[in-house]
Amino acid sequence: MSEVEQVSTRSTTAGSSRGAAPRRSGRPVARAVAALARVGLGMVAAGSVMAGFLTTAAASPEHHAQHEIAAQYEQAAPATLPLSELLSLARRGDVRTARLDTGSDTVTGTLRTRGRLRAYTSAYPAGYGTRLTEQLLADRVTLSAVAATSSGSSDVSLAMLGTAALLAVAWLTLAARRRRTGASQRPGRFGSSQSAASPAGFAKGHGEQVEVPPTRFSDVAGLDEAVESLAELVDYLKDPEKYQSAGADLPRGFLLVGPPGTGKTLLARAVAGEAGVPFFAIGASEFVESYVGVGAARVRALFDRAREAGSAIVFIDELDAIGRARSSHSVPGNEERESTLNQLLVEMDGFATSTSVIVLAATNRPDILDHALLRPGRFDRQIAVPNPDRRGRTHILDLYLHRRHVAPDVDPDVLSRRTAGFSGADLANLVNTAALLAVRAGRDSISSSELEEALATVALGPARKSAVVAAADRRITAWHEAGHALVGLWLEHAADPISVSIVPRGQAGGVTWFPGQDDMFLSRRQATAQLAVAMAGRAAEELLLGDDFTQGAAQDFRAATDLARRMVTEYGMGSMGPGFVLPEETHIGVLAERVHASVQALLEGALACARDLLSSGRDTLERVADRLLEDETLDATTLVAIAGRRAPEHARLPGAA
Repeated sequence: MSEVEQVSTRSTTAGSSRGAAPRRSGRPVARAVAALARVGLGMVAAGSVMAGFLTTAAASPEHHAQHEIAAQYEQAAPATLPLSELLSLARRGDVRTARLDTGSDTVTGTLRTRGRLRAYTSAYPAGYGTRLTEQLLADRVTLSAVAATSSGSSDVSLAMLGTAALLAVAWLTLAARRRRTGASQRPGRFGSSQSAASPAGFAKGHGEQVEVPPTRFSDVAGLDEAVESLAELVDYLKDPEKYQSAGADLPRGFLLVGPPGTGKTLLARAVAGEAGVPFFAIGASEFVESYVGVGAARVRALFDRAREAGSAIVFIDELDAIGRARSSHSVPGNEERESTLNQLLVEMDGFATSTSVIVLAATNRPDILDHALLRPGRFDRQIAVPNPDRRGRTHILDLYLHRRHVAPDVDPDVLSRRTAGFSGADLANLVNTAALLAVRAGRDSISSSELEEALATVALGPARKSAVVAAADRRITAWHEAGHALVGLWLEHAADPISVSIVPRGQAGGVTWFPGQDDMFLSRRQATAQLAVAMAGRAAEELLLGDDFTQGAAQDFRAATDLARRMVTEYGMGSMGPGFVLPEETHIGVLAERVHASVQALLEGALACARDLLSSGRDTLERVADRLLEDETLDATTLVAIAGRRAPEHARLPGAA
């Protein structure tokens, strides 16, 4: 039996039988080429050169390979294919050879399907030959051409010239396309072939299949609740038949929600590593391009690869880049993002129950996501990944410090108490900064002093020890910072300061460092104490300079005013009583005037409290300021030794202002 199977596909394109007879539509092309040739005999000479190029191409190895392939099938009437079907087969790599006849506007050749060669013929529109040549060459089809014949020798020469020019353009196009293809197939680019050079784990974006990540749940600390929520997913990926036999359908989409740096990507990798499945990952912003349709094609390609792998994890980072809620009003430039989102919705809704492809996504803006993404059947389970609490921070610090040489005086529990509000990424940066400081100091282990300096650097910025500060400015800074520290130390409901320094850091001339709070609630007395601490810098300057105080309290006023406004408009802690006031209602009107008056009363009461405390303890304030001028930095232990924890007698503590 012959290798060639005749394809009885009926052409659906108009003029598909045009190859049987000469067509008049080819004449305009010849006339156009003839008009170009009349410019001079130089074009004829160029045609001779290009004809020689054509002869050389015909003798190339690709040409011989074409004849070898053609010898494999029987000479029989070729099947007629629509041009659209031919191009589709070429994109799939099934078309082996193609021979363009510019006289009849037809293309013939061979294609391979089911392991056998098939002959075909197809017609293309007049003037489409150049573009068709580019497409076939881009799809790596072995290509040749037949010059059109004519009754006149001039027409033959001109047709040969046109064919040669066509091949030259195609050759240059192919060279440029190969350069672009070579660049796009470097390891890590989306849509490239699987490469052994690709690192295991999360290759940021690029949607490339990788090995099973080495990350496990043991590498994740401070996220016990999130790990527990995802343990069921791991069990499903390991043994999906157990759930399917019981008729249980696990959610197909898990949305990891939390601030930046809390470990959402690490958690997704750990799920894939624990389940032992491939990890497909991409940043959502990499789906969207300026060309309409590219994003949707990338979504399809990513999910097709995941389905081919069987059980797999698809991770989409920063989902809000493409998942923003769609508006009824069309906004120019949003067409590509919305088409990408639509394709993602289709892919997630089309999962067969027999596949074990689970989608994990991460975002820190779940409030702006489209409702279609959050409906059951898509991202129908949200998992909170918040900043760690004190216990979680201790576990994270243990994990990072365990990998390094650490001095015996380092206590992760003490350090975790001073890093309230830090994310997992912040803690990793803290430990790494301490390691760098140890290397600069010539030590091979991290001590508590490096961690203290690293903590100040991460939280407040690097010290500007080379800055030249005038003596008068240093004295004002010392009084200002001593005022903050003493009011924080003396007020019962204020947080104790960690350290106070007059060494410039970042944009600040001096810093009094208070730890963050792990408390879920903020009481009225705590909020009022925070206001008094913020206003204490100005109160200390007034004691030193009288009414000639400086602008140094500007940032303190900003923070205090923001807290006081929230106390009035959100917390119901001002003179207006309970209630919620929208931000736009505080601009103008009677309500805005009442809000501003209540805020001002809170600020003035806090400043009065700070003045009373520091006036009653002026001697202590002066001793702390002098010690700062001498040592530049005081820790909490030294501060307590100088000032004590009890407020001076007769000082008026903040009330219900």
